[in-house]
Amino acid sequence: MIRIAAVDDEMHVLERFQRMIEESKELELCGLFETGEQLLDYLAKESLDAVFLDIEMPGVNGLQLSEQILDLNETIDIVFVTAFNQYAVEAFERQAMDYILKPLTEERLGKTVRRLLQTKRTVRQSNKPFIQCFGGFEVFFNGEVLTWKNSKAKEVLAFLVHKGGVPVNWEKIADAVWPDYDSEKAQTNFHATTYLLRKRLAEAGLSQILQNGRGNYSVVTDQVDCDLYQLEELVMSNQLRRKEDLRVLERLKQNGYLEENGYAWAYPKAAELNEMCRNVIESEKQKI
Repeated sequence: MIRIAAVDDEMHVLERFQRMIEESKELELCGLFETGEQLLDYLAKESLDAVFLDIEMPGVNGLQLSEQILDLNETIDIVFVTAFNQYAVEAFERQAMDYILKPLTEERLGKTVRRLLQTKRTVRQSNKPFIQCFGGFEVFFNGEVLTWKNSKAKEVLAFLVHKGGVPVNWEKIADAVWPDYDSEKAQTNFHATTYLLRKRLAEAGLSQILQNGRGNYSVVTDQVDCDLYQLEELVMSNQLRRKEDLRVLERLKQNGYLEENGYAWAYPKAAELNEMCRNVIESEKQKI
């Protein structure tokens, strides 16, 4: 099910939009909003796959609103629905998925919906990247290891993976990655580095694994496979399959959590994981 919403300052337009898509079994209409502020309030709590936006609206117009939406979540597809054709170039510069001229027709909307469904299916059917934390931090995708021109961009991603999907604000990230910098210099480096990180992930087709909203950043854990998360799930579930899983634990313990990277912020968790693996291994060996 693809979650969508629409924003238009004219309620009759929104009601017409609702009637047009209500028969679709693959779309879930999550909201009809008359202002951008209402939509942003919704996005602060809920997720969407696509948003249909009017452009000329009181206050924040659709083009400005699209930037705020993408700042919250870069994976949301933006479709502009407007009576004016002069904004098309600017709209596509903002990475719009489509640009529809009013009056909206079922035929034209259907074309957009088919494109949207195809896009989302392609993303959802693609293989997840595998993120390695034991030994050295690496990201593997489509059989290749992701290369990095900027080591700090790689470290920021490692730190967010380390946080396990918990949203983290820029100050905490900067304190970890640039502990010796003053606040102003750390903030400058953080924004430059996150730009490079986003760019690198986009180049690799992995934009969906990183999200930010309200100044907080996190890894989307259900969009990745990760040896750290697999280990934690294995131990917490208390469902080890004896020798097979013990070998996995022993290998991970031997490799060490982010051992090859020398990230100081990882040391406490490395010690914790090492102790946890040791205790589980000793306990399970006694049962065999």
